[in-house]
Amino acid sequence: MSDTGWAQLLDRVRAQIPELLAEFLDELRTHGGYADGEVPQADVERTALQAFDLFLDRLADPEGAASSAFPEALGRRRARQGMRVEQFAEGVRINFRLLWRALHRAAQPDLVDALVAGGERVLTVVEGYATEVQAAFLDETQTMARFHRTARERALARIFSGTAAEEELRAAAETLALPFEQRYELVSLASDGVAEELRRSLAEQALWVYEDDDLVHAFRARRGSVDWSLAVREVAGARVARVHGVAALAPAAALTRRISALGRANRILSAREAFPALLQEHALTLFAGFEEELLGDWRRAPAEERLRLAETLRAFMRRGSVKEAGEELFLHRNTVFKRLRAFQDLTGLDVTVPADAAIAAVMLAEIAEV
Repeated sequence: MSDTGWAQLLDRVRAQIPELLAEFLDELRTHGGYADGEVPQADVERTALQAFDLFLDRLADPEGAASSAFPEALGRRRARQGMRVEQFAEGVRINFRLLWRALHRAAQPDLVDALVAGGERVLTVVEGYATEVQAAFLDETQTMARFHRTARERALARIFSGTAAEEELRAAAETLALPFEQRYELVSLASDGVAEELRRSLAEQALWVYEDDDLVHAFRARRGSVDWSLAVREVAGARVARVHGVAALAPAAALTRRISALGRANRILSAREAFPALLQEHALTLFAGFEEELLGDWRRAPAEERLRLAETLRAFMRRGSVKEAGEELFLHRNTVFKRLRAFQDLTGLDVTVPADAAIAAVMLAEIAEV
């Protein structure tokens, strides 16, 4: 088999991945466990893309380092979401059928020989993947059966799916003995930052814990002030302190996922802390190419000057007082005034005016120390 021809074939298949995903979703819509929304659409799309990438990596180098924790994680995840083994197996088979179709299409008309020569490699990769995911699925299913977790995990998956109707949510809440109208607080942590010691302590600190791919969601009934020690752990994540009822848990988890995507290491961010950066994303999209309308000549200033002005601006916006900002930075108040004026000269923004301060906080989100 020509390595060059095989590599060309795989490159052509990689170019088809958007079409492969669309075909996969079309076929999956008619199958139980997926069609009824037990697995959220975003979850299905994300894991399908991961599977296709892994297939192609292993086809490129079946004896190389294309090992991955993904097959085991997927098998266990689908088991925790309450899928039956035949439902899960059908999803895996659809992946394989689409992969073969894509290889066949990509081989036409000049790489058919390369596909024929690589047929055994395809079978080896497919069988290896199927073995890994199904073994993990069955192992997790047995573990859940031993600890009688199936009903609980299915209820949690339903609550966090974001697709359940109110009647389904009420049934899930009843299964979990969760007051439907209770106010909750939610902390979401990056899975790879949750050590085993912290996983054990979650059961003590949280009413319930639900693992959703790369995030671990822990939630409990709100207890007046925000006093949850979990919220100050040195681990990446996000928190929402006021979740009004079971129906709001999925939207709250969606918000913590957006906040977590900001990538602040070793810090659990509140919605208030993340607000400027999240708003900045939308503002930068809206004003793409016209940032100077809001920031004037800010981006043209030397980096050192911007750092100096930003530090002063940050202290002023945090303190709300020139005097207190100067004390914090060990600067004379006149120096603080001069830097605020220099910022105004560059940007046209007078941060002593609330409307201008809001623009500065949003468009220069780093100033808010999110």
